[in-house]
Amino acid sequence: MGRKPIKKYRYKDPEIRKKHTVRFMVYFQNNGIENFSMSKMAADLKMSKTTIYNHFTTKEEIIEAAVDYKLDIIKDYQSVLENITLPYVERYRKAMLFFCVQTFDVSGKLLLQIQNNYPHIYKKVEKFEKKVFLNLRSYYEVGKDIGVFKEDLNPMLLALDDRQFFEMLSNSELMQENNIAVLEAFSQHFRMKFMGIVSA
Repeated sequence: MGRKPIKKYRYKDPEIRKKHTVRFMVYFQNNGIENFSMSKMAADLKMSKTTIYNHFTTKEEIIEAAVDYKLDIIKDYQSVLENITLPYVERYRKAMLFFCVQTFDVSGKLLLQIQNNYPHIYKKVEKFEKKVFLNLRSYYEVGKDIGVFKEDLNPMLLALDDRQFFEMLSNSELMQENNIAVLEAFSQHFRMKFMGIVSA
């Protein structure tokens, strides 16, 4: 007679799961996901593996939950970018400042690890990045149409410039080597960009 399978119960409380997910995202930001094991993470976070397994089935599920959580926070930039109660240029400044601060702690190194080890999860990041690019291109197009920006500007190139800036921010080694703070970098980026495109 074989052993009876043990039924595992998983807790469904979304708030507790979210609380753990936040801790896991910070952990991945600091340690990456290579050489990642449930045992090591549990020990480093002073949690039991049982506690983790009560809410998550696999390592992959944990990583995906952490990525989903971070993207869900970052996407709030869009509500600011589309806030018609703010002056048009201020919408960009506030939205992209929030975006930069929230994405700064997700290093390019971590994103590369996710891309290499969990490509199907990374597709969510790519889809998000594409949406950000399209939102920014639309922002510049509308700004041009309503006369906020100069008529001869190219919205596609402006959005590509933003994307290149975001890629620089994700290179934490470059930022540290040159002693560049995210707020200073964004301030310079904002001034240089809007000095040349705002209509007189």
